[in-house]
Amino acid sequence: MSGMINLPKLLGAAVAAMLMMPAAAGAVTTNVGTPFNKFSTIASSGTFGNNGGLANRNFINTFTFVITRAGDLAADFTNSASRNNSNGDIDFTSARLTGGSLGTPLSFRRLLGEPVSMTEAWALAQPQRIAAGTYTLTIAGRAYGAASTFSGNFNVAAVPEPATWAMMIAGVGMAGGALRRRRVTKAEFRWA
Repeated sequence: MSGMINLPKLLGAAVAAMLMMPAAAGAVTTNVGTPFNKFSTIASSGTFGNNGGLANRNFINTFTFVITRAGDLAADFTNSASRNNSNGDIDFTSARLTGGSLGTPLSFRRLLGEPVSMTEAWALAQPQRIAAGTYTLTIAGRAYGAASTFSGNFNVAAVPEPATWAMMIAGVGMAGGALRRRRVTKAEFRWA
């Protein structure tokens, strides 16, 4: 049996060797820096981002949002950079929202960025109606310097239920009807 290969030991040694290797220069690192997610399930809104420590690398940050009610989603994010301090620049490469009621991922698009400005702003093209559920936002990019940071907003505006719409329409109709039926009284003046 001494000539037999111990497969579990061989696989364990290979995994250990891979973990000890330094990351390649172009490697992507997931959830590096100081990611934060201050999303409130009660308010269905909040902020997210990375407070730095991305340190000259390709990165992917993921953020999870638990939505408790259906609504219209508006989301955006931006980095802060200036031409005088290229140490804090981030070039985003993609941003996608998956999960929940989405059949296909929602892609964000760049609204502002290089070469016009070192500050990049990304957002959904238009508000998107989503249902309650768990959603994951994945943002990828390249950071230049330890001071690289970004932040964003994730807000789900409540959509009134059909019964609420019916009550509002009925209320406006009744108020309009009452105004229409109001009689105009003619004022009479008497001179003494």
